[in-house]
Amino acid sequence: MMKKYIALIVLVLLLAGCNRKAESDTIRYIGFMVFDPVYIAYELGFFEKHGVNVEIIDLIAGGPTALQAIAGGNAEAGISFIGAIINARSQGFPVIGVSDTQSSFHHAPLAEFFVRADSGIYSVADLRGKTIAINLVHASFHHKWLIALERYGISEDEVSWMVLPFDQQELAIMRGGVDAIGVLQPHTVRPRNNPDLRTLMTAYDVFGARQFTTHVFNSVWAEQNPHLVEGFVSAIAEASEWIEANQEAAREVMSRHTGVAAQYIENYYFQPYAMVNMDDVQFWLDHMRRRGDITAEWLTVEDFATNRFNRGVDE
Repeated sequence: MMKKYIALIVLVLLLAGCNRKAESDTIRYIGFMVFDPVYIAYELGFFEKHGVNVEIIDLIAGGPTALQAIAGGNAEAGISFIGAIINARSQGFPVIGVSDTQSSFHHAPLAEFFVRADSGIYSVADLRGKTIAINLVHASFHHKWLIALERYGISEDEVSWMVLPFDQQELAIMRGGVDAIGVLQPHTVRPRNNPDLRTLMTAYDVFGARQFTTHVFNSVWAEQNPHLVEGFVSAIAEASEWIEANQEAAREVMSRHTGVAAQYIENYYFQPYAMVNMDDVQFWLDHMRRRGDITAEWLTVEDFATNRFNRGVDE
């Protein structure tokens, strides 16, 4: 109970930075160099069509720090690993996931993991004592690795971790600085086509068809401006549908925003209506509770994820 009261106190203290009313219907969105339907909605006018103006800003380089900026009122929205949203919400930060950004499917696993072909590493069981590259501590790739290691009885303390951006990981493993890497589309094609590397597993191998990242809003601001969040989510749903029907054209747009050549960007797929998959959200909550990463007994999936702003989903 005390933890719940502490979380509520933190929430109250944060409200001073959360009460920014909409100015000219503008949503300040923290963008990353990943495949994001926000860029499609931005370039094709879907945001304007649905009555919102999105200003893409670049404040920080990682999801957890983006959540701090969003909770503090320095931006209204961004993207984040669901586990990071859970952790932030358990500490009282006003954040909530509203639409799909990254989901793994059998035909499009989205995240892939590689080792050197001559490394003698043939399964996750061979990684004990090795060095693994992750893009950020406690971000989605860190937890993907933790799930895979746990399956083979390897604790996170039995490997070493090196934090590297996705675009630096292939070079690091080729130079011997790390023993295994994990990268996200659109950074998967180059290492997969590198004859000196071998695919160890994919995200689908780790946890099957599963959503792991969503667009996230400051929940206090969202409650004050529901029509803008609904407009944002509607634009994302339209952009997601457009991407699946126009993959080649989508690659060109994503290339401009990520700096990755279009020929290295693969087809991308989303949840229906870009919805938040609440079963997957529960999966991540259970995972983090099992690990002891959060102890907030009061927390439920409805506290940090919702489809109530999604006009295509009947909750």
